[in-house]
Amino acid sequence: MSKKKLLRITPLACSAALMLTLAACEKENTTPAPNPPPTGGTTPPVTTPPTGQSVDVQGEITTNTTWTAANKYLLKGFVYVRSGATLTIEPGTIIKGDKDTKGALIIEPGAKIEAKGTVAKPIVFTSNQPKGARNYGDWGGVIIAGNAPVNPTDRPVIEGGPTTRYGTVNVTDPNSPLKADNSGTLQYVRIEFSGIAFSPNNEVNGLTLAGVGSGTTIDHIQVSYNGDDSFEWYGGAVNAKYLVSHRAFDDDFDTDFGFTGKVQFGVSLRDPLQADQSGSKAFESDNDGNSSNNLPRTAPVFSNITAIGPLLNPSPQANISNQYTAGAHLRRNTSTSILNSVIVGYPTGVLIDNGVTAARIAANELVFKNNIVAGSLTNSNSVRGQRDIIYVGPSGGPSNLTPNNTMSSDSAAWGSAVGPLTWLKASGNRRYTTADNVQLLNPFNLTAPSFLPRTASPIVTVSPATAPAAPANFTDAKVSDPFFTKVDYIGAFSGSGNSADNWMAGWTNFDPQNTDY
Repeated sequence: MSKKKLLRITPLACSAALMLTLAACEKENTTPAPNPPPTGGTTPPVTTPPTGQSVDVQGEITTNTTWTAANKYLLKGFVYVRSGATLTIEPGTIIKGDKDTKGALIIEPGAKIEAKGTVAKPIVFTSNQPKGARNYGDWGGVIIAGNAPVNPTDRPVIEGGPTTRYGTVNVTDPNSPLKADNSGTLQYVRIEFSGIAFSPNNEVNGLTLAGVGSGTTIDHIQVSYNGDDSFEWYGGAVNAKYLVSHRAFDDDFDTDFGFTGKVQFGVSLRDPLQADQSGSKAFESDNDGNSSNNLPRTAPVFSNITAIGPLLNPSPQANISNQYTAGAHLRRNTSTSILNSVIVGYPTGVLIDNGVTAARIAANELVFKNNIVAGSLTNSNSVRGQRDIIYVGPSGGPSNLTPNNTMSSDSAAWGSAVGPLTWLKASGNRRYTTADNVQLLNPFNLTAPSFLPRTASPIVTVSPATAPAAPANFTDAKVSDPFFTKVDYIGAFSGSGNSADNWMAGWTNFDPQNTDY
């Protein structure tokens, strides 16, 4: 019988019943609260539990604490790392979320997490259920909250039940040092079977980044089987590279509340039969739930993303959930930009929602450039190309969207652009009929995929008649920042099926259901 040690016993911060009925995520502000006070003071002592034990963790962590790979940890209820404390997690450590109490880890503003896994020894957050019995939403997830700028008029509370407020409001200086707020490091980390939708607007994601600043390091993160969004950013300016979303229930990359960070190299892969009733997408983005002009406006930049949807074959009889909507749903006054990326196998490639969002295109704030859209759904009542992009006019909205909408006519809301399809073509994007045209090795395999391009893939080659010298293009100001690695390919991977180019090798796991932990 294994020994078990209780690291800290305090009352559970929250309990809530799991509701399986999911709804569209309408972002709401909360009651007023002052901006956070500056942190500082003396360094707390370090707490390290004995080795070789199973350790229950609950309540709060108020001193510097180290979790070692020699132990296994069980999160019971909401576990808060309070301001001034740093939680250090050694490479190879396994942390499980308790299903009964919906355990979750919350790094509060002013606190830090230092979770530096390696290729050979990734840090794993997973379900405490035995293999074969794990499921979406077995536990809460990982939440990092910081003091970087957000656009609600009052400091919001983390969705899903935690009491944590995050971010700093009313920041008018675009060069504010608050943008560089540092919440620590997350590298080579897997998060599995998390994500709970307690009720509409009350959801916990796989990795939540709320008001997190660019001083924080986020790279090589895989979120699998999440019951809501794999990655969601609420404001802040944190940057990230090498992200993997595997079989999410709702969205893969969701951005809100003034997020202005940059993301390069990411992959998402969907289960054709698992989707949320709110409409599942690879990208979903809002300025906020009211389409307001609050600043900072949501304006992240994504480059070199490979988003594989549910459609292996684009036919009206395709066996997929009817809750799938689009590869990218850009709505509610967002200025999100996507460049040098690949969206394959969604009913609609790009969904531009409402006139205020189209106005961001006319202002060259929302950029969708130099991408491939392939394998969008077709049917006998539509003309080829109508499903690559849909524009819902000024009176439209999510309530009247279904996967069977066709592209609306040209609109003055697009400014100088003559219409959605023309804009898509004029922005250096390429369109292909099927996923096979993109020529990836094995992108739809749910337990052993390969997203590497074949030799003749348009990801790595261009035809002689094509203007650019290489598929990728980093001349746009959106991707001129030194953060972006200037590669010569689009999508997440380079090189003719060369396994050496696979940055997912060694630390990811696409079959966690059958893994012994």
